[in-house]
Amino acid sequence: MKNIVMIAMGTLLLLSFPFLVTGFWVRLLTQIFMFAALASALNIISGFTGYAAFGNMIFFGMGAYTTAVLMTKAHLPFAVAFPASGVMAVLLAIVLGLLLLRLRGHYFALGSLGAMEAFRQIVDLWTDLTGGSQGITVPAFPGKPFIVNTFFYFAMLTMVILVVAFVAKLDKNRLGYAFKAIRADEEAANVMGIDTTRYKIISWSLSALFTGLVGSVYAYWFSYIDPPTVFNVMWVVNMFVIILIGGMGTVFGPVVGAVILETVSELVWSKFINLHLGILGTIIILAVLFMPRGVLHLDLRGGLRRLVPGLRKEGTHA
Repeated sequence: MKNIVMIAMGTLLLLSFPFLVTGFWVRLLTQIFMFAALASALNIISGFTGYAAFGNMIFFGMGAYTTAVLMTKAHLPFAVAFPASGVMAVLLAIVLGLLLLRLRGHYFALGSLGAMEAFRQIVDLWTDLTGGSQGITVPAFPGKPFIVNTFFYFAMLTMVILVVAFVAKLDKNRLGYAFKAIRADEEAANVMGIDTTRYKIISWSLSALFTGLVGSVYAYWFSYIDPPTVFNVMWVVNMFVIILIGGMGTVFGPVVGAVILETVSELVWSKFINLHLGILGTIIILAVLFMPRGVLHLDLRGGLRRLVPGLRKEGTHA
């Protein structure tokens, strides 16, 4: 009963938030939702399956550019461009998966990063379609600032809910168990009869689907995209830091990590811009040394997990 009350109060707060605060805070929370959704999507391939996809922003870029091109060149509405972005991201993941998922460890990490850079160069050079280095302007969402901010707030909130709900389901079904078996020992998983190549491609495709959909919403939200922004490797680093802080391979870890990292960003980095990378590096070192399994696995006399009983049975590394 207590958990139900807490969930109801949290839901009410999230639903009323845009009507209680200024546009700045609505945009900030929208950004937190975006990073939480991206980190949760990355968590499928990296946290559950154990493959460090440092090039995962390639799917974000694919989703963003699919939406931008369909809305500007084909004059299609966002309602059509949005699902198309997810489909294109999945198709790209299948092709890349067949090529790169034969690699393991740092070889896969570097391979995925190289693929992202190659794709960025293609987008940069294909000026007739993408606008090249000049970027491409997307038709803006109509309405006053309050309407626009509120729409994208709920759009990104919906993305977080969708990804987290899917990951929660994944954590307890056969597909998720197959992913975790690959993470624990891929050779043993093969011996057990698990088609590891097939499951790895499925894992990356699912990650790509949600990442591409978030990229689609981002393009419509900002009304302008260019290659350096949507294929930004530092965003991938941020996603890994978010997962590391919250708890890799957990359901709610990326959400908790996104809230923590973006709060630190707003309170500290905005005042010490030149120390951005130094602070990020310090956070990584502290996380590895003092909470290698993430915030959700900190005991501290049961502090966090006692305060939130629903997290007590959170999934752990296999």
